[in-house]
Amino acid sequence: MHFLFEPVRFDDKHQSWSGRTRSDKDYPGFYHWHQCTEILFVHQGVGYIIVNQRTYELRPGMLFVFQPFQLHKIFADVAQDKPFERTILYVDPSQTEAALRPFPKRHALFHKLWKDQGIRTVFDMQEETGRLEAIFESYGLLDARRREYDQEETTLLLLQLMGSIASVRDEKEMQSSVHSLERKPRYSEQMMQWIEAHYAEEVTLEKLAEQLHLSKYYISRVFHEETGSQITEYLTARRIKQACRLLQTTVYSVERIGMDVGYPNVSYFINMFKRVVGTTPLKYRQRHMGL
Repeated sequence: MHFLFEPVRFDDKHQSWSGRTRSDKDYPGFYHWHQCTEILFVHQGVGYIIVNQRTYELRPGMLFVFQPFQLHKIFADVAQDKPFERTILYVDPSQTEAALRPFPKRHALFHKLWKDQGIRTVFDMQEETGRLEAIFESYGLLDARRREYDQEETTLLLLQLMGSIASVRDEKEMQSSVHSLERKPRYSEQMMQWIEAHYAEEVTLEKLAEQLHLSKYYISRVFHEETGSQITEYLTARRIKQACRLLQTTVYSVERIGMDVGYPNVSYFINMFKRVVGTTPLKYRQRHMGL
């Protein structure tokens, strides 16, 4: 299994930049989350991205904002002649919010993208692609030349990104993009939504099949076709994510946390947690309590 909490190390910086990273070999993706805000722009590629129990198309011009600790998975169908090329910016949201305060509209939008659970954080930026490509190229040149932290340049980059998002959001919020978000959920999305409400309980294929009025064999196949993973992988990722949150934010015992996330057998919970995260729940708590 390869899904876990992926901490982004900023050191003395408040951002981490990866411009036009290219993949032209197998890119299956995995369920993961970060402690910071991630902004992903797709230059080239086809596939899908799973976030908030929804599946979104991965294609050129798409921009995704992943909130801190938001479970997501990226799957790109790549080959030598169809690479996955993306730019990723990780930012410390509290520091970024402070830097944007002199700009009320951009500050308000970033704050919503950071914290609002109901806001749309997936944007079709095709109309802004030329502008964004120029912005990223300019910032990439500065990053390559300086190689040191520059709050002013990063703030300028974020101001421009928020401006592009705002223009697309304002123009299309009541148009076709909204209609696409209101489409009937795919079967895999219905399964993820059901798991979101019931992951702390005993989850079986029979229960899922009964909920969707389908056979358990069909739901296994369609979930894999639509997400590239097995139902058990998603369920485990969701449970372990919640376990990590409880380990960091409560003083509950490991046994109590295991029960709260759907693992009544504490030994099984500890083994599964170590398999996924790479360490025991207790060591994870000790290491990450201050995050």
